Amino acid sequence: MALRLLLEPMSTAALDVAINDAPQLGAALTARVASQWEGFPEALPLLRKAEAERPVASVFGSYFFLLEEPRTLVGMGGFKGEPSPEGLVEIGYAIAPDFQNRGLATRAVEELKARAFSDARVRTIVAHTLPVRTPSTRVLEKTGFAKRAEGENPEVGRVWLWSLERP
Repeated sequence: MALRLLLEPMSTAALDVAINDAPQLGAALTARVASQWEGFPEALPLLRKAEAERPVASVFGSYFFLLEEPRTLVGMGGFKGEPSPEGLVEIGYAIAPDFQNRGLATRAVEELKARAFSDARVRTIVAHTLPVRTPSTRVLEKTGFAKRAEGENPEVGRVWLWSLERP
């Protein structure tokens, strides 16, 4: 039986719990919580700020990644904002180490692609990875992305830029 992954929008209230009272996150989401589900815990306050500043609910927000059975928080990801005037959106994602290599990141990226391309404004989806082959680069390749360039990110240094054009 295939694992079913649900993408549930992050709310400011749930993000407050994730940041300030992590042990209560499972109760707030009615789910088990995998160790290191957030991948990048330092991103949570930034996601909280972005969600609080979002004027209306949008598909271009952030999501909790939950296994349906047993209901378990296994990761997070989403969009780094609304489409640019050129029709570009950026995605990011993380899966807890204990749940990697099960196709969950691939399912999450496929769902993010579908949500992005359901908006006619979106022409290109981009993602960044460290400049080495990793499971994340394989996920992007499997989901149709192509490595386009290498650049600098002020927080992490060298990165590869991946993109996928609207079919």
